[in-house]
Amino acid sequence: MQKTKILLNILVLFLCFLPGASAAQGGGNVTVSGVITSADDKQPLIGVNVISGAASGVSSLADGTYSIAVPAGTRLTYTYLGYQTAEFTVPAGAPKVTFNLEMQPDAQALDDVVVIAYGVRRKGTIAGSVSTLKGEKIENTPTAAFDQAMQGQVPGLTVLNDSGDPSKASVMTIRGNNSINSGIEPLYILDGIAITSSDFNAVPPSDIESYSVLKDASATSIYGARAANGVIVITTKRGRMADRPTISYRMQVGISQIARNNWNIMNTPERIQYEQEIGLTEGKDYDFLRKTDVNWLEEVFNDAALLQNYELSVSGANEKTSYYVSGGYYNQEGTAVASGFKRYSLRVNLEQQAARWLRLGTNTMLNYQDIQQADDGVPSIVAPISAAQLMMPYWNPYRPDGTLASIDDGSWPAGRGQNPLECIAKNPITYKRYKVISTVFAEATPIEGLSIRSQFNVNYSHTTGFGVSYPEYGPNLSDGSASRNTNDNMTLSVTNTINYRFMAGERHSFNFLVGQEGIDRHYEDFSITTRGQSSDKLTSLSTGTRATSWNDTTDNDYGFVSFFGRGEYNYADRYYADFSLRADGSSRFGSGNRWAGFWSVGFMWNLRNERFMEDSRRWLTTAQLAVSTGTSGNSEIPNYDHLALVSGGPDYMGQAGVAPSQQGNENLRWEKPWTTNVALHLGFWNRLNVDAEFYNKKTTDMLMLVPQNYADNGFGSRWENVGTMLNRGVELSLSGTVVAGRDFTWLLNANVSYNKNKIIELFDGATEYEMSNTNKKLVVGHDSGEFYLNRFAGVNPANGDALWYTKDGKLTNVLKDEDKVMTGKSQFAPWTGGFGTTLDWKGLTLSAQFSWMAGRYMINNDRYFSESNGRFASYNQSKRLLNRWKEPGQQTDIPRHGVYTEFDSRLLEDASFLRLKNLSLSYSFPREWLRKTRFISGLRIYAQAQNLLTFTNFSGLDPENTSNIYVAQYPMARQYTFGLDLTF
Repeated sequence: MQKTKILLNILVLFLCFLPGASAAQGGGNVTVSGVITSADDKQPLIGVNVISGAASGVSSLADGTYSIAVPAGTRLTYTYLGYQTAEFTVPAGAPKVTFNLEMQPDAQALDDVVVIAYGVRRKGTIAGSVSTLKGEKIENTPTAAFDQAMQGQVPGLTVLNDSGDPSKASVMTIRGNNSINSGIEPLYILDGIAITSSDFNAVPPSDIESYSVLKDASATSIYGARAANGVIVITTKRGRMADRPTISYRMQVGISQIARNNWNIMNTPERIQYEQEIGLTEGKDYDFLRKTDVNWLEEVFNDAALLQNYELSVSGANEKTSYYVSGGYYNQEGTAVASGFKRYSLRVNLEQQAARWLRLGTNTMLNYQDIQQADDGVPSIVAPISAAQLMMPYWNPYRPDGTLASIDDGSWPAGRGQNPLECIAKNPITYKRYKVISTVFAEATPIEGLSIRSQFNVNYSHTTGFGVSYPEYGPNLSDGSASRNTNDNMTLSVTNTINYRFMAGERHSFNFLVGQEGIDRHYEDFSITTRGQSSDKLTSLSTGTRATSWNDTTDNDYGFVSFFGRGEYNYADRYYADFSLRADGSSRFGSGNRWAGFWSVGFMWNLRNERFMEDSRRWLTTAQLAVSTGTSGNSEIPNYDHLALVSGGPDYMGQAGVAPSQQGNENLRWEKPWTTNVALHLGFWNRLNVDAEFYNKKTTDMLMLVPQNYADNGFGSRWENVGTMLNRGVELSLSGTVVAGRDFTWLLNANVSYNKNKIIELFDGATEYEMSNTNKKLVVGHDSGEFYLNRFAGVNPANGDALWYTKDGKLTNVLKDEDKVMTGKSQFAPWTGGFGTTLDWKGLTLSAQFSWMAGRYMINNDRYFSESNGRFASYNQSKRLLNRWKEPGQQTDIPRHGVYTEFDSRLLEDASFLRLKNLSLSYSFPREWLRKTRFISGLRIYAQAQNLLTFTNFSGLDPENTSNIYVAQYPMARQYTFGLDLTF
């Protein structure tokens, strides 16, 4: 049956038949036997499934031989993962027939399987919007996690990095920002388990088989409450059928440095010139100071931070068991001082065919991490990243012998504050993290087409941090401190599904899924600080004389209960339809609004299979039109904010008191996005693929912290359901094979996405709301990330005054809040995309991948300090101040000294960028060479560079950031890596 063949091709990893099993022997049967080999290397293939009928068959043995007895006229189907399916009809007239088969490799076989919500589908049979990315495109990327490498790879997916710290995760969004205060990140599913972005660095990229990005309601709605911002489904590797286990060893060694050395801070001669011009010379011995010229960027950031990665995996499968076991060690020094990430990981993916009708399995990952994070994101003269801009170039952080200059012995003179490099060394903070992500499942197939699956998941992490302030360090005044914090985060979930797939006649295919899911999350933490330590050798909690701060959270829990269903229909591979329903109950809402329902419908028309398209099939390999619409939900608010609460802890005349702590709102309900998607998929000559999608996403009942009158119990704000937001966009993706020769191939890919965000309605009839300390304003009809600023008009050449535009567009030299206007510039990029190419010649492969964003803006807060024009003149400043206004008639954009820089449009910069994300050159040794070694089956060596080039007009060290304000950011790293992949 057609259904059986499709299922076996899709699920061949899971349906492995017992060797030696055969159809009933008896009169009229014909014995078919032979040898099955691979057409490319003529090697025997073990475990090839030889199928006769719906549920009987055999598998090829270690030497590739097989034998099966079936009635004459039986159609045998030969399936093997990664190879094209073959068929053979058993002839009559002879009791024995020999049929030897050379199976043809199918480069698209794995690509044909797409992982979706609670299952897999064959590519080209999905009505929803799903983009897939194979793990092999990312697994060699020299990063602790996969997130950075996805930038620019998937249309509609925006990936930005707030920090270059190797332990910190990127921030992802799918198709714009759907909410103001509630969550905007996608739901991440790893082997059926929901994870968070903080778990990214726990999963080595080489363990991942594929990524599926689910974007529209048809693809995501079955996840209901958790899928408001899209879903990214991550699938780890499984064992594959082979005559012996596959052993793989991977090694990477490289160095890191900051990706963009855009340093515009004064050196010693420039600083001395500046001080003499503004009269800041009292007590300065410039003959002595000229002897020192320190570039603090080079002191704070390492230009050769070491990166090491070593991984070993063993995988394989036979008729009953599939396994993938891997272990790894990853160690990356941060480019910034006092930062780094070290990981030890172990994974076991095991599946066992316990009976013909029962499959058991587990996917388990164990992880240990050592983490040291730099102090970034805040302006400070003792935090190295921030201090690098402020420290004088004639202040040397080192003694002549190369040790750190210290305030203790005067090698760092008094009056300069603290040496930031010494400060971080004398007040270190380190973290340790233990991680377990595990799933155990059982899947029964009691009858043909029916599968019943039950899966239990656990996601547990234990993190502990330890900080020390050494008492013998002068600024600590012989009063040391020790602090420890620990937190435990555990999520338990269970998923039960029943799936039934069947055919009605030859053309009607049905698939129905029903399921139930429950999630229980528990979080607790504890922290304490003691002081009074008197020796650098005694810096534990217990060596302090007093506790100065403490805090704990005993329970911070939430739960979800869900029921869902999905139906799919396929008529003759021409018309596809699906629908889904889901009901979610969340503990984050009051009893009257706890439950909500979500739904979706989708339709796909496969034009190519229509009769009137027969003449076009030679050159038109894909032609599909899809439409979908539906809803999902968002509940990303604090766990108990619907409740009115009182809390203990306030000091009331020396006694522990109790006071109201939260106003609560029992009327809170789900935030609901409604998405409609139209997609067109075209393929030409098996060479060029074009995908175009158009979507409209409307979010209603937005969850927002709405301002309240402080006279109303003094809380100032509370969560409410307010307003409406709209996201509309277009996505275009192209991929093609320019050249496909015997020894040479050339591939190209490109994608571009456009998203327009607009606020339709706010709260309580308001049409605008200024968000304090953000320089943004929410206004109906405008983008939710649009800046609200005074417009800088330049410098009056007559007197050097700063000039601004009034709200009406007139010039003024007085800065007033009432002259702020909406700038039309947003922190959210409307345009995103990427493009790349791969060239392969006789095993030598050159590939390049670019990512870009356009139309995105940020306020460069660092310039407020480095271009202060006198406000922070006692610290080092930008070279631009040397071109400030100095005499009447001078044309410049920097006012005279003493007219301070303000938060106006001059600090608002275009943060658009184009980045060469990855450049790789590799060589795979020919198989015929390796076969002579008798134990090496694959050998690949490569060199690559990550973030090699960055093109941007942004004046800071890095244009990437999810915030609207850029301040003391840890910039992204450029990495040069050499690697070796060995397969045995």
